[in-house]
Amino acid sequence: MASTRTSPALPPGVSHSRRAAVLMLVGLIAAGSPLPYSATALIPLVWAGYESILAIRARSAGGAKSRSIASSIVGLVLVCLITAMVLLPYAFYGTMKNLQECTDAANTAVAAADCNSRYGDSDSILRGFLSFEPSAGG
Repeated sequence: MASTRTSPALPPGVSHSRRAAVLMLVGLIAAGSPLPYSATALIPLVWAGYESILAIRARSAGGAKSRSIASSIVGLVLVCLITAMVLLPYAFYGTMKNLQECTDAANTAVAAADCNSRYGDSDSILRGFLSFEPSAGG
């Protein structure tokens, strides 16, 4: 005889939290891609942030424990940090792209160390960001 067991109903906001966690993982994996393609990580990360906000709202309205609300808030903070981690190299795009190309082309540890010493220090990153070179055309 077949069992007619039903699964218990999930507390409010749990499905949003699960979706946000999976999307955050997808965004984290996409953030590890090379520089121009790492921007694709923003799609699942923005969606994860939206799902986290929905989870917080649903748990607050549902009278959930403050611990479960706090876990959703921590998830939202993590989404924001990963998003900042993805966007930060674009502020220094020229220098970061040069560093990436240099280390990709380096065949030895000495060459990779040379790339890191040439492009990796904070002075060169700020110099590349702050230097303004107008175009020759005008």
